[in-house]
Amino acid sequence: MPRRVMIPIAAVASLLFCGGCIVTASTYDAKVREVEALRDAYASSNRESSRLAREVEALSKQVAAQEAALQELSSRADACETALAGKKRESADSERELAEPRKKTGAKEGDAGRSSE
Repeated sequence: MPRRVMIPIAAVASLLFCGGCIVTASTYDAKVREVEALRDAYASSNRESSRLAREVEALSKQVAAQEAALQELSSRADACETALAGKKRESADSERELAEPRKKTGAKEGDAGRSSE
């Protein structure tokens, strides 16, 4: 009798043991697939990060070039404003110089017109 009892117990124990291995193996395979998917995602993320870093570097160079161009244009605009202010002063001085003889001539003509009346 003990032999009859021992055989089913051994059979049940071996089924439980093998069933655990099968579950463990399938769980292991699922985890391996998950790790591979995560590894691929990580590699893809690193490639994207590298691409974005190169893009940021290129854009930074463009920004630096644009800022230099803006600075150059700003200094040229300041020089033009200074030149324009100088020309306005010269024009105002010329206007005053021309206005003085006109006033004198106008005053003399006005005196001459009054005396002939």
